[in-house]
Amino acid sequence: MPSELAAQLSRSEKAAAVKPRIRILHQLARSGGTVICRCLASMENVVLLSEIHPLGGRMFNPLQQAMEWYGLISPAELESSRISKMTFAAAIALIAQRCLDQGKILLLRDWNHLDYIGIPFTQAQFRPALVESLQGDFELIRFASVRHPLDQWLSLTKNPLFAQRLGVGKYLKGVRRYSEMAKESGFLRYEDFTQDSDGALLQLCDALQLPFDPAYSKRWSSYDNITGDVMPGRSGSGEIKSLPRQDVGSDLEHSLTSRADYQRILDLLAYTD
Repeated sequence: MPSELAAQLSRSEKAAAVKPRIRILHQLARSGGTVICRCLASMENVVLLSEIHPLGGRMFNPLQQAMEWYGLISPAELESSRISKMTFAAAIALIAQRCLDQGKILLLRDWNHLDYIGIPFTQAQFRPALVESLQGDFELIRFASVRHPLDQWLSLTKNPLFAQRLGVGKYLKGVRRYSEMAKESGFLRYEDFTQDSDGALLQLCDALQLPFDPAYSKRWSSYDNITGDVMPGRSGSGEIKSLPRQDVGSDLEHSLTSRADYQRILDLLAYTD
């Protein structure tokens, strides 16, 4: 049973871990990350905090999510953290300890848009700031999810904030650098997830050392303690399935596919056109 596996895992971590253990799932915007995380968060004993980043606390406060979504933090503790200006690492440590005490497993969905794309929030630095901020105090178990760069671009530029300010060159440079990081950490392709969600989630759970809970399939479509686009997507239903590529003009397609960064992304992530 998933609960028994989680309890065993929790006892093992309490007994053996020199540092608290935290799972991190790396994701870029418009790459299918929200639906993947809804599935993971629907599994028993998983505490998933969404789009967490040391520079993103004003938009996505991990303590506030832990309080509102899981009851791990009290309102008084949240207010105290604001008054004392608790550091990001201290906030994550507090949440991690509460999870450990309750036999739950903490998973952080990384807000990698800030690291590798940046626009319109900040300037990309091309390194995972969440990892850098936590690796000194925690044992990190990391994995990534990715999407074909052409489909991700088509989805991303539907938002005027990105379409008007993010050029093809900056986008491809960011995705190429992210893909290099994903290659090192290990990754799951969104397209594989849509074709076989159970198989993909088994792979994710194995990589992140999470007990797989098949009952997620009955819960994920109504799960809404998540940031990002919680709608089911272009299909208009709660079903996970592959969708045809949106129409793309020949000029736009050429402007992406003719660049070296685009071809490098395909090579790194094992895509073929």
